[in-house]
Amino acid sequence: MIILGLQYLFKKNFTAKWVYTLWAIVIIRLLIPISPLENVLSLYNLGLVKRITFNMNNIILGRLGTSYSNFNFIGRDIPVDLLVKKAFTLNWNHLFASIWFIGILLFLFIFIYINLNILLLLKKSNLCLDKKILFNMIECQKRVKVKKKVTLYVTSHISSPMTYGIISPKIIIPKDIIDNIDEKELQFIFLHELIHIKRYDVFFNILGMLVCTLYWFNPLVWYIFFRSKKDCELACDEAVLELLNSKDYTDYGFTLLKILELNSKNNINNTLIAKALINDRSEANARIFQIKGYTKKSKPAIIFSIFIIIMIGLIGLNDDTSIRPSISYAKENLNDYLYESEHTVRSKFGNYPIHTFFMKVNNIPYSILYYNIMGEKVQFWYDGTIGDSSRKTIEITTTGYKDIKQGMSTGKALSIAKKQNMQLIDIRKMDSLEKYFYIDNNSYMMLLIDSNTQRVYSITLY
Repeated sequence: MIILGLQYLFKKNFTAKWVYTLWAIVIIRLLIPISPLENVLSLYNLGLVKRITFNMNNIILGRLGTSYSNFNFIGRDIPVDLLVKKAFTLNWNHLFASIWFIGILLFLFIFIYINLNILLLLKKSNLCLDKKILFNMIECQKRVKVKKKVTLYVTSHISSPMTYGIISPKIIIPKDIIDNIDEKELQFIFLHELIHIKRYDVFFNILGMLVCTLYWFNPLVWYIFFRSKKDCELACDEAVLELLNSKDYTDYGFTLLKILELNSKNNINNTLIAKALINDRSEANARIFQIKGYTKKSKPAIIFSIFIIIMIGLIGLNDDTSIRPSISYAKENLNDYLYESEHTVRSKFGNYPIHTFFMKVNNIPYSILYYNIMGEKVQFWYDGTIGDSSRKTIEITTTGYKDIKQGMSTGKALSIAKKQNMQLIDIRKMDSLEKYFYIDNNSYMMLLIDSNTQRVYSITLY
């Protein structure tokens, strides 16, 4: 949304190349699972993005929370049994994760299908052996400074020129176009396609498809993908115009119109391929208007574009460390933070937890910091009567410790505890809960089990 706003406000100052670069940053960032930069410019830390809404399911009951039959949260008594029972009802996260995974497989199949179609198209195409045409392409390669070996194919099975391949790039030209354009017009086509090769546009197009595969449920991501393809074409046209004399601008525009006219007379249906891997020519109006009004950008405009890219890159490659924690963290060391100060915990896992909340047990207040660490919910409990960051961690409650996970069967969890050389010291049973107490790594560990389902509800270190 920021990029679209900047495009609208500074459309006369932005070069098409820099706009396309901004979309490339977005696509790359969506493929990075963990933020590579510190959260100095995080939108979360600046307060521009609201964190997830807190609800009762965010609470994980531990030793302190299960000391009594209910707890008080924002003036409301909630029975412990209800909280545990709700945790083992239909897990919407798992359901949506399954639907998401099925969607990924479906779109991955479409992605593979498209690539197979391209490979079949190449088999049906003929290598161009015309020395005059090949010489023209080689001269264009020198102008664009493409040193890779580029193979030229001619075919009757597509209606628009295209590039394909990253390591061994190929240009495929429709036979109708070869037969109906002159040498200079063919030169324009070669320049355009060679710039796609030089800028690795096919590679970024494939990355865009992978992003759409992973985020298939998000319409904004699809919009970004198709918008970036349009800006890719505009950036490519802009690069061609930079190589031409001003008197050739009109000829280049008429060449584009001529190709579109030939396309309209061609009944070949390659819509799926065109929308996926072939550089789409559907945004003709924008391209023609850009060619008509093209002027080389001044140095201040270029510097401004670079500045915006750097700022978007810094913000986009940042994130909230509480949501995307350091990968150096190991669950085995979680108990190292017992009896450490709140300041130490925040220094390690981020000053901005997913949520902080207060809970009263038997009218004794507790303050809790809630983090998502390596995919597990982790909550640090503190004395709610002390307000400064020096207060010590009383207990740590989590949904995953070593190889024991929430939802795991009791038998499996107890077997893992035994293999990990945890010393069982006590078992306590309530109406609907079972508590198994262990000594592990010089600290105490409690497994809270739902008696009805015989599954692990939470793990507590204290």
